[in-house]
Formats: sequence, C-alpha cells, structure tokens
Amino acid sequence: MNWIPERAEVAGGRSNELLRQAPGLTQFSTGVTGYVRALRNVEGALYAVIGTSLYKVETDGSKSVLGTIAGTGRCSMSHNQITGGNEITIVNGSQGYVYNTAGGVLDQITDESFEGSIVVDYLNSFMLHVEPQKRYWFHSDLADAKQFISTDRYEGETSPDRMVSLVVDHQEVWVFNERSIDVFVNTGNQSATFERARGTSIELGCASTFSPAKMDNSVFWLGNDGIFYRANGYSPMRISTHAIEQAINDLDWSKCYSMVWEDRGHKVVYWTFADGQTWGYDVATQLWHRRKSYGFDNWRVNHLVYWNGRWIGGDAYSDKLYTIDWSANDENGAVLERLRTTSVQHADQNRFRVDAVEIVVSTGRSTIDNADYALELSYSDDGGYTYGNWLTRSLGAVGEYGKRLLFRRLGMGRHRTWRIRVTSPVKCDVISASMSMQS
Repeated sequence: MNWIPERAEVAGGRSNELLRQAPGLTQFSTGVTGYVRALRNVEGALYAVIGTSLYKVETDGSKSVLGTIAGTGRCSMSHNQITGGNEITIVNGSQGYVYNTAGGVLDQITDESFEGSIVVDYLNSFMLHVEPQKRYWFHSDLADAKQFISTDRYEGETSPDRMVSLVVDHQEVWVFNERSIDVFVNTGNQSATFERARGTSIELGCASTFSPAKMDNSVFWLGNDGIFYRANGYSPMRISTHAIEQAINDLDWSKCYSMVWEDRGHKVVYWTFADGQTWGYDVATQLWHRRKSYGFDNWRVNHLVYWNGRWIGGDAYSDKLYTIDWSANDENGAVLERLRTTSVQHADQNRFRVDAVEIVVSTGRSTIDNADYALELSYSDDGGYTYGNWLTRSLGAVGEYGKRLLFRRLGMGRHRTWRIRVTSPVKCDVISASMSMQS
C-alpha cells in the first residue's frame, strides 16, 4: 500500500525487486466549493467541473468560472475541434452541456433528439453518447456537439441487455453492455454511419459506467463477473488475482471508477470503489498495489490528467487539485502511510526461532535530522488475524545512507506473517529483507 513494486531491468543490483515509494500530493489549486467531478486537458488547457461549476484552470492554479453544471455526481467530458477552438461536452448522467472555447459560451444541449447521456467520447468529429436508460448509444452531427438526429442511434446486437458505457479505441467504438460487448466502426454510410464490426461479439459484460479505461494501446474494465480484464485484440484477458477478486467481492461494483497514470516507466490503471479501496494494476510489471489516503479506505484522488508537464489529481472529498509529486512524502500535509504485508514464512509446521530480521531501505534521505523518523515492524503467528506491537528502527539522520535496520530476538512460531510500515514524512524505498532463523 502506497509502495509501487519495481523489477530490476539488469542483473547485478542489490535485489531483483524493490518497493518504490508512491508519489505524494502537493496542493495546486483550491478556493471554491464542492468536490472535483471531472478533469480534462483540452489541447493544452485544463478544465474542471468542481461542485456545480465549470472552471478553466490556469498554470498558477487560479480559476475562472465558465458556467453551471447541474448535479453532484461524477461527470464525463470529451471534446472535438471546431474553427477557432474546441467544443467541450460535459454530461452528468441526465443533462448535457457544451462549452465553446472560441466563443466562451457554455450552453445546455436542448436538441429534442438528445435525451441525456451518462458517458461521452469522441471519434471522427462525432460526439458519442449512451442515453440514460441505457437502451442505445448515439452520436451528434458531424463537428457539431449540440445537434442530433433521432435516427443516429444504435442498439446492442450480441445480447438484448442494457448498455453500461462506451470507449473509443483505435478508431473503434467499444460499447460495454451488462452481459456483452459490441464493437462498432465508422463505415461512412449516410443512413447508418456506424456498424458493428464483423466477428467482434464478446460475451462478457461490464460492471460499471466508469470502470473502462484506455492504457498501453488497450482497453481495461471491470467485468460483470467481478474480474478485471484487459483486451487482447477482441479477447478479454484476466489481469486480476484471486486475492483482488476476493477483496472486492462484497463491494458495489456499479460505483467503481477508473483512472490512468503513467510516469517514470509505470503505467497504472487505478480502480476505486466508493465503498471500498483503490487498487492499481501496473502494466509494466503486471503487479498490483493499493493507494490509500490517511483516514480513508481508498485514495482521495478521483481524477487524473496529464497537463502542462505534470500529473494533476482531483479530490473526491474537497475542491482541491493536487500535483502528483514524487518529492512529496505526505499528501498535502496528511500522513502518507506506506504498508507491506508479506506472504507466510513456515518450516512445514515445525517450530522455528527467529534470531533476526533485517530490512534494507534507502536510509538517510530525510531533509532534517529527526530521530523519530522510523520504519516499524510487526508480526502475526495466527495467519494474519492479529499482529503484535510495532517495533521501530530509525531511518537515519540526514546523509546516513548505510544505516542498517536490524530487529533481533523475535521469538518462536510455526508460521509467521510480517508487516512493515512507514508513516514518517521521509522518503523510504524498500530494497530487500532477510530473516535469520533456526528450526
């Protein structure tokens, strides 16, 4: 949790893997009310829906109000290109809005053929939507986000189930239904612009409107069976583990939403459950990790967008925007708790004595001398149900890079699970760990 696994890419390092401290949060912008409902990088300009307002965000964090977006829930945003600027489409699950960056005007979509939308995306100068009752998906007129024709509607063809979401990928429209997926392509026909691609029926559904994501030239989503998938061509490939699937089994899958983050070789799709946790799948290593904000079960960031050379995150619980900051060892002043629980060590049910455990970490990286900056170790002898008191070792004074973190005389057991934790505001990457034991 709040450590990201990395694998060594060349031989000869101190270990084959390490746990890289996840970046913290530095406040970038605040000063309004509500919480962040959407973020969008529109050709170099940052737009945000916060509370009931649409804002343009400047590079210094200041914001200008552009108009009102009704509702309180998560919004979907996309944009097309027009002469002199862009049309930004925002949908809130029922209404739709279009902001014209050339004219500086925000209008609600009033076309009688527009019945509302739960999600929007862009392809070939069309804005693509799924209507609120989830009976069909539809598109706007060419290069006109506010005009619609009632015949430009498409139903699912693989199964007679409700539509859940859509994503545009590689010039294809992936339409996610409750129990199936249809893929449509633009044929250029005037009577039916889009048709289902031949041989692309996928008999697997999607659990939530905001779970699909695009990353690493592929599509990811939470299936209606509680399994996370990545598209391998038109074949769903399971990427979650039994442990992940068990962890989310009792959660409300319909309220799961995704974000993507790509930095320093990591390509991560994050899925957050409103009533549960935030899980991240790193495409680079095919390993999972958790993000968690102090005082919450999940990560307080609910939107991520790359803009102006940095990653900006929106807050699910306030109006704040953050910079995702590798140099930050906290989350805007709140504790960044880093936690790792190991697998079980055992000697085939024979008793063993643990003489010592050593955790090799990047010590001495504090910017101030503070003896209270520490790594903590605890262990369980009952399969991880209960843990003992935390044992602490200092992470070293400034520049004390080679400090050893040794824990001695750790008792006896038949099987043992270890847990390490860092809550101090100091950089700490975990390089390796070793145990000296006698059976």
